Amino acid sequence: MSLGASDGERELMNTTSNANTAGGSGDTSPSTACAQLSIRSRAQAATEKLGIRLSELAAQRVQEYMAKTDSPGTTYLFVGVKGGGCSGLTYVLDLRDERSAPVADTDEVFESRGIITVCDLKSYIVGNMTGTEIDFQDGLMGAGFTFNNPNAKHSCGCGASYSA
Repeated sequence: MSLGASDGERELMNTTSNANTAGGSGDTSPSTACAQLSIRSRAQAATEKLGIRLSELAAQRVQEYMAKTDSPGTTYLFVGVKGGGCSGLTYVLDLRDERSAPVADTDEVFESRGIITVCDLKSYIVGNMTGTEIDFQDGLMGAGFTFNNPNAKHSCGCGASYSA
């Protein structure tokens, strides 16, 4: 799925704005943002076969956005799926603050290129998310995050939904 730049930024802005109102930590640089997450110790390294990973460009864009919006060090990238779209499932991409959106014991937690990514268990299983790579594309038709899910059986022509 490809999120348009405005859609992706709107998703990230809304979440980050809510996270910042909870009171930020003193150090908000991208390099220390993940180090303050208590869930970091649970994170598994994402690979091509396991987890959800980010391309170099996607990780760079997430880090830039977190720095630009002064995200607290307890911020993580949430990835999920919800019902909808022509093919049945649509992706959810969101920045969340661990203090106001705690990670459940059943959530899947991965680390990719310094970014902690969390996926709720239902989305991970129902959405067949294992091995998914989040990328960032900037082209003539717009810019935004894309999901390369090797387990997607069918994708909608508009790229907004898929079936697993």
